[in-house]
Amino acid sequence: MKGRFQLTACFLAAVCLVGFSPLRMLGQDQPVLTLNEVKNRLKENKKYLDDARKHGKAGDAAGVETAVENYDRSMEGLNRALNSGRFEGDEGALEEAYERVEKATSKHGQVLADLLTKVPEQARPAIERAMVNSQKGRTTALANLERVRNARQERLAAEERQRMGRSGQAGRPGSLGRPEGLGGVPTGIGGARPVGGGRPGGVGGGRPPGGGRGPR
Repeated sequence: MKGRFQLTACFLAAVCLVGFSPLRMLGQDQPVLTLNEVKNRLKENKKYLDDARKHGKAGDAAGVETAVENYDRSMEGLNRALNSGRFEGDEGALEEAYERVEKATSKHGQVLADLLTKVPEQARPAIERAMVNSQKGRTTALANLERVRNARQERLAAEERQRMGRSGQAGRPGSLGRPEGLGGVPTGIGGARPVGGGRPGGVGGGRPPGGGRGPR
């Protein structure tokens, strides 16, 4: 009975962990990411670094190390999620997620570099590891931003070519244009001159052939 209770408790704990984790997992190596989860993770990372700075000012090397290690683990998980390519959201949300990571990690790198010069030797290895993961997140975000923007430009260009193609096709007469040879005014109708350019002999008051006067 006791063993069954422990098994049930472990199962419920696992369900809660999957359901409420900032980075939900479809499998050990397949994290799923959304824009809101990126925002939340970046807020947590900022909080960890703020804690690290507070402990640094207080001369608490152990506190600095703990806060930076929390940041490092969080950033490492975010990097895995970004690299997996499993993102829930449209193109705009994906681009915003990468932009937020790029901007945040740029600021985080500056904070960590400043901490590195102000903390005791004991905390420096943790800060250096966090700096590596922060830079990795920035590099990943920049590379994916370029990929997303290039794909969007290609899609828009293809849509524009398709639109122009439809527009050009609609402007052409095709098989419903004028029949060949009927575009002008028929010869001899509506005052047009006959072939040769002169007036028809004996019609409309013209002189008779030969150009002379008639008999007197």
